[in-house]
Amino acid sequence: MTRLMAALRDWNWHEVLLTALIVAGSWVAGRLLTLVGGRLGRSWTARAHSPMAAAVLERTLRPTAWLVVLVGVYLALHRYRFGALETLDGALFVAAVALLTLLGGRVLGGVMRFYAERADRQRQDEALASQMLPFADRLGRLVILVLGLLVVLDHFHVEIRSLLVTLGVGSLAVGLALQETLANMFGGFAILVDRPFRVGDRVQLATGETGDVLEIGLRSTRLQTPENHVLIVPNSVLVRTSITNLSLPDVQAGLRVEVALAQEADVTRARELMLAAARAPHVLASPEPRVFLRTLEDSLPRLLLVCRVDSFANRLAAGDAVNAAIHSGFRAAGIRMANPAAPVVAAGGPGGLPA
Repeated sequence: MTRLMAALRDWNWHEVLLTALIVAGSWVAGRLLTLVGGRLGRSWTARAHSPMAAAVLERTLRPTAWLVVLVGVYLALHRYRFGALETLDGALFVAAVALLTLLGGRVLGGVMRFYAERADRQRQDEALASQMLPFADRLGRLVILVLGLLVVLDHFHVEIRSLLVTLGVGSLAVGLALQETLANMFGGFAILVDRPFRVGDRVQLATGETGDVLEIGLRSTRLQTPENHVLIVPNSVLVRTSITNLSLPDVQAGLRVEVALAQEADVTRARELMLAAARAPHVLASPEPRVFLRTLEDSLPRLLLVCRVDSFANRLAAGDAVNAAIHSGFRAAGIRMANPAAPVVAAGGPGGLPA
């Protein structure tokens, strides 16, 4: 007891108090960062309409505050020189790497949470979100954890070159073996982020196939074709080729009907009858249907009717009604067509304008 009292009398209490103030100040700074920084950050993200930043901010404030406290403890300890300082330095380094690893994992988790909530709000791509997001989250956290472990081992001078070579060779072997699977998985993630189409959209592939998007999965996307079949397309194919989204900017579709008239036919009267035929069901009055004299090939007038249909799902029905009205109108008016076959419905662009 006497020795303890003597030791206490020999202490420099001014230095002890200053050290305690540094530690306490770092703790207060961490608390202020959590409280004040959280409020300011939430206010800024609300003004900037950035839900992703809000999700990341919510998850990273506490680890960042503990990093501030750790810096204060480091500064306080390094005001002295004693035998256990090197050991404490190692412990502080490990704690700092652990906090940075946790911080990186929470940033990744915030980003994944943002995309998961967006998919849930829109009730779209649920299969892809439920499969891809948890996988990407776990894979990212694993990579961050391995990097943190390698940094700690390197700090304590543990030989890691052989470990890195082993990991590199193993990763290369796995990558080569799962090349197609990984390409499809990353393609699915690219579709989730870029969102060129959603479940329910009608798309047309560069190879000509058309279908409604049924499901966007981890490996492939399923399309329901007009023949009521399911077309399965790997995600890696979708991200490498051009896709026409027929549902954007809206579900309206262009319709073109071209007819070739006999040489002696009354073009003006034929034009009037084609415009009258465009009043069929599902054909929109705005933009107004128009008829163009397209060519005079072989001295035969060819008229092209351009109009807009209310939905791509009604395009065939509208084309049938327009063709039937043109055919019956021409017969009643005595207008002969150069080709006795029925008019053909041609594919129209999104705006319904001729190519």
